[in-house]
Order: sequence, then structure tokens, then C-alpha cells
Amino acid sequence: MTTADPASRYRNVIAAAAVIALLAGLLGARILARTAPASRSTPAAPAASIPEPLPLPAGGLEVPCWGCQEAKEWRVEFRTDLDLLAPLGDGPANAAVWFQDFSKGSGPAGAPTSIQDFGTADGPRLAELMTAREARIEGPEWLGKVFPPDHPLLLEAEPWCDQAVMEFYPDIYPLEGYSTRIPNLLFTLDLARSWVGRGMQADESDEALADFRRTIRLGRLLRQEGVTVIADLVGLACIRIGSEGVYRYAAGSGDLELALTAAIVLGEHSSQRLMTMERVTRGMVTDFVHLDTDGRPTLVLSDERLESRIISMATTEPERRFRGEALISLAVVRILGTPEQQARAVEVLGELAGSDDDWVTAELARWCLDFEPTDEFMEEITRSL
Repeated sequence: MTTADPASRYRNVIAAAAVIALLAGLLGARILARTAPASRSTPAAPAASIPEPLPLPAGGLEVPCWGCQEAKEWRVEFRTDLDLLAPLGDGPANAAVWFQDFSKGSGPAGAPTSIQDFGTADGPRLAELMTAREARIEGPEWLGKVFPPDHPLLLEAEPWCDQAVMEFYPDIYPLEGYSTRIPNLLFTLDLARSWVGRGMQADESDEALADFRRTIRLGRLLRQEGVTVIADLVGLACIRIGSEGVYRYAAGSGDLELALTAAIVLGEHSSQRLMTMERVTRGMVTDFVHLDTDGRPTLVLSDERLESRIISMATTEPERRFRGEALISLAVVRILGTPEQQARAVEVLGELAGSDDDWVTAELARWCLDFEPTDEFMEEITRSL
């Protein structure tokens, strides 16, 4: 599920994917003496252990064929076992508890930047993060600004990425349709770039690989819930950044097995990003919104497309973030479709709202049934017409 307003949320996702692809190459930092993180308002992360990566299977690794016909039915997730590179830690805490303190809301700095910012407050440590971002340095080798390797925020984040779980919904953020809040994903990219940049400059292989693997674990945690498309894409980007670090380091040190594993993981990144775009596009309806002769928005959508794409995705898609896309589209159909389409949307949403299969789907379906369009909604959905 994306979290931008309906008219621009698909454009935002696509733009975000392009930005993420650029950011994934902007890494680097100088290695300095590491110091213990200072005490913060958030409780310290509980201790955790990290398993050793799995050994390569006896028969070697298979290169997934994302361009083959059968890939159309695959879930958009890595086919290669990421435990071969970076197993998750076993920490008992919810890592989202720490990351929520850096959330971006409307805040004191000025007007909100999108509908999702209305009525939300900045996290208690956002100002601290903004100050820290001003102190970022230019990293060597790969372009981009990163935190200094011994920055307190960077060090404080490390044990939180050793936890086994990161869950934002519903305990951290409520599900509110297209205005559902998301964590500060720019911060997670800052962490990823900084750790990999530090690892590229490390003298010891254990230190370098620890930073690369921590970055991959952060990406895995971000993808864990699968509630929003944009968080999943950023998680995918973090995995790509960390795997790039592993590949470069392993190839340079002559560890060809590790380099091959990282290369196969890197090869899966672009395919998943493109398949995400395809599935988001499949479930969208905003391109079918037009103005009628009286200048009022109306939905010109065929019944066949409604059934075969939107309703099919909302009811049978196995991945909840894509189901969320279709549910939001059904909310638009409920408001702007033909009377028959509106009735069909209400019927499907009602069935999903009462389902026990997945609480995210049920909660979003209830939101879509209750949603009443505001003036801002109508302006946004017709802005590009």
C-alpha cells in the first residue's frame, strides 16, 4: 500500500524507485575511531546475537530467471536465501520502537508536504536527526553524504538492526488508507550508505562484513511487514546497497564464492523493482479519472478491467502491499464509478472487511468503506486533468 494521495501516489512510487536507484550508488565514509553511543530518550536495544551466514548448498546456487514465464506468478521477494549473506538477529524488541522517534510529520517547520502529513506530529527526535544530517560528510569512492563513522546516531542504530522484528502497524502507526504514515525512510537510507561506506574503508574483513550485513538486515526488516510499497522499495534498496558492499569487498579480497552469492542477489534487485511497478500499475485506476461535461470528476473504467484487475488483485493477490493498492482503487471506484461499479466495490469491500484472513486487508477495507472524499481529495485526484 502506498501512502501518498490517490492522484499522485503512483507517480510518487515510480519517482521514489528512480530516486532509490540513484541513492543506492551514493555511498561512502572515512573510517574513524568508534565510540559508544550517548544515552538517548529511547531505551537501549536489548542484546542480540547474529547467526553466521549459511554455507552455500552442495549443488551450488541457482540464478533465478525473473524474465521467464513462471516468474509472473512469483512473489516479489528474493528467490536466493538472504541467510547466505546476512541472517536476521534474534533480538526480542520491535525495532520500529526506535525508528518511530525520527518520524516526519507536519512539524513546526512549516506546511505539510502531502496529505499523509496532515494531523501528524514530528517524532521527538526528528530535530536531532535534522541537525545530524547537516553534519554529514562527503564519502570517498562513492558519491553522497554520509554520517561520520563514529556518529552517535549511527552507533545507536546498530543494535536495533540486530532485532528479529520491525513492525510499525498498528501499534506505531494506524492504518488510514492513502494517508497512512510511514517511517523516516531517508534516515534508513542514510544509515545504509553510512555503514557500507564505513565498511569499504575498514582494515579488517570482520568489521567490513559486519557493516555490509547490518545494512542487508535493515533492508530485510523494512520489507518484513509488507504493508506499504514505498517502505518495501527502500528495504529493497538497502539490501542492494549492502550486497554491493559485500560484492566489492569479496571480489577485491579473492573470496569468489561470497562474491558470486552477492552478485546473484544483486541480479534480483532490478527485477523486483520493475515487477513492483508492474503490479502497482495493474491495480491503479487514477489514470481512468476524467472530467465530465460539467467539469466533475468521473471514472471511465470498463467492467472487465474492474473485475479482472482491481477486484482480482484485491481478493487473490498474496502480497498485502499490492492488495492495499487494489483496495485504495476500490475506494475510488466506490466514489466515482458507475452506480453498478459502486455497488460492486461496496460488495467486495464489505466481504474483505469481515474477513479473518489478514487484519491489514480487513482494516483497509473498512477504511475504504467509511472514507468520505474531502475537497482536498477531489482537487488532488483531478489536478493533472
